[in-house]
Amino acid sequence: MGEYEGSGFKEPRFLVKRSDGQLIQLDQLIYSIVENIDGRRDLVGIAERVSEAYGRTVSADNVRTLIDNNLVRDGLVAGPDGSAPRLKKADPLLQLKMRATLIPEGAVNTLAGLLRPLFWPPVILAVLGALVAVEIWYFGTHGVGQSLRETIYQPLVMLLIYALLILSVAWHEFGHATATKYGGARPGKIGFGIYIIWPAFYTDVTEVYSLGKAGRVRTDLGGVYFNAIFALAIAGIYFLTGFEPLLVLIMIQHLLIVYQFMPFLRMDGYFVISDLTGVPDLFGRLKPTLKSMVPGKDSPKQVRELKKWVRVVVGVWVLTVIPVLLFLFGMMIISAPRVLSTTWDSLFVQWEKISDALGTGEFAGMAVGAIQAAMLMLPVAGMTVTLTNVLKRLGSGFTKLYESRPAWAMGAGIAAVAAMSFAAFILWPNGEYRPIQRPEKWTFSEGIEATREIPTGRPSLTEEAAEELGGAPTQAQNVPGLEDAAAEPETVDEEGADPDSGSDPAPAAGEQSPEPSPNTAQGG
Repeated sequence: MGEYEGSGFKEPRFLVKRSDGQLIQLDQLIYSIVENIDGRRDLVGIAERVSEAYGRTVSADNVRTLIDNNLVRDGLVAGPDGSAPRLKKADPLLQLKMRATLIPEGAVNTLAGLLRPLFWPPVILAVLGALVAVEIWYFGTHGVGQSLRETIYQPLVMLLIYALLILSVAWHEFGHATATKYGGARPGKIGFGIYIIWPAFYTDVTEVYSLGKAGRVRTDLGGVYFNAIFALAIAGIYFLTGFEPLLVLIMIQHLLIVYQFMPFLRMDGYFVISDLTGVPDLFGRLKPTLKSMVPGKDSPKQVRELKKWVRVVVGVWVLTVIPVLLFLFGMMIISAPRVLSTTWDSLFVQWEKISDALGTGEFAGMAVGAIQAAMLMLPVAGMTVTLTNVLKRLGSGFTKLYESRPAWAMGAGIAAVAAMSFAAFILWPNGEYRPIQRPEKWTFSEGIEATREIPTGRPSLTEEAAEELGGAPTQAQNVPGLEDAAAEPETVDEEGADPDSGSDPAPAAGEQSPEPSPNTAQGG
């Protein structure tokens, strides 16, 4: 595929597309050897042509060594006996499994061609302006509390929300494909796979590496740009219908956009930084970059080979993202008691409906109630499984760190204990396990103010706020036969205080081809 344009390396890098679609990153010498292997030239003939192109003498033995040690290993050249090369890909933890094609390449290109006008600059400016107006209204005036409350108390509505969420994720993938088409490259298929425990979509955008830096960045941002368009469409439908639960999707689109920019997964944000800096294997250089910031230590080779400005950009990126992640994690812990309590209260209501249907023999009502209860528990189950997997991974990492650097492991252990202590202090039942009430908005500014109440142990619902809300009653208190259950808030608190649950939907996920090659897929 030629030289990687806009490279962030001191020396130029070149890309080769392997027969299975994998991209391999090579230096100039080895790339020149690959260019001259045609099945007819012998080692001497290859060496002569490489020496001429490279500007230095390269012997036939040099060529043989580089072929055996690099090209055969990477699956680019057949073995000495003429056997087909072994095409082995890395298998990182965060990668799609069980992939299958959903929309073939031809159909993707046709639809992407029809959507190309969405990337005209005037259209982009109009979309961004409208999005800012909607954000000011929703997060600053209307608030997210009522849309979340209405959805939780009508679990069957979650079926609609999940269906529209899946539609928005597929639309996200067409954003990547359309941006690729707009830049002049040909997008590949849109597929489906399993990411951790969730269904996930991906788009093959390998050909985007034939474009310059601007075209690659446009493709990286195409998905979140289409998320913004989807949010505007939902806002328009709400203004026409007044159906409150729809607004949850606007919040979800913003969460998906934030999630896409997380630096720890191969998502859109990773690709943006990668293409801006011109370092295809940026994720693999995150750890060396952090090491290079330690005073008195030599920078690792993976950092020294980068241009100076690239090293600065990567360092600023890391130092900016960490506090943002900490804030988002803190907000999740603070809001967990209220969301859990609302979910728990809604389960009581659904259980009463199932009991009534059972008593009257209405099997359809029983089925609907069971589906609604199951929908409430899906986020709880998903978050629990995910947290378990993450904890296992962290435990494994801590063990390896302890074996290699016990002092660092001790510091990491202290930080982990402090984080768990903070979570336990906030999540311990202290009167805040009450459902979200109608007057509550949960705007961004209210979230900032809540952090000031952390010393009280109940920042999501202070005693003063609870008094203003009339004790923040449950819905179950209004359902005949559930008064006794609702009158025991402490029992409900203890049984419902599960910090691993929530009402958030399955996040979008993305992947790229394994390091050290650049990405061949944009996922969501």
